[in-house]
Amino acid sequence: MNKMAKGVITTGVGIVLLVGGGGTLATWNQAQSASMGKVVAGDLNLVPASAGVWTNASGTVVNVANYKVVPGDTLSYSQPLNLTLAGDLMVAHLAVTGASAADGFGTNATVSATTLTKSDSKVVAATADLHPADSGVVTASTTFTFNKSTTGRDAASASVDLSGIGYSLVQQAPVDTNNK
Repeated sequence: MNKMAKGVITTGVGIVLLVGGGGTLATWNQAQSASMGKVVAGDLNLVPASAGVWTNASGTVVNVANYKVVPGDTLSYSQPLNLTLAGDLMVAHLAVTGASAADGFGTNATVSATTLTKSDSKVVAATADLHPADSGVVTASTTFTFNKSTTGRDAASASVDLSGIGYSLVQQAPVDTNNK
């Protein structure tokens, strides 16, 4: 056999031994874990700080279960609420629930926008953006106005159940939301 043929055979046997005989032809690789830390969820919570109070146009505390309104009267519901807002992009709005005066009085009654009074006596609209700095006790107030322009016997003996009045705190999605 010539030298060239012996060289080819020897090279082939060497490759077979490396591949099939337990040798390796692997490429290098490296893995490293990243120390990215943890992410913690914020919080949004609304808890009544005490019972709500109804007052009439003269500022007298009333029991709505047996109070009879007249045209031109107003009923205001105020309740201290303990708000918790936590999160770097947390924004929320406060909304009144169960407050559709039109259920029984139609156009003869209106529900005002809810206002919030903070502990520093600053009044803001409930539709204003609330942020984590607004956490703590605020007083929410909603007024029901019974129109004095009611004519004849419009809405006489009408009724609406106001016992279900309450408030909800609703997070507003961050501006650059991912819609998930």
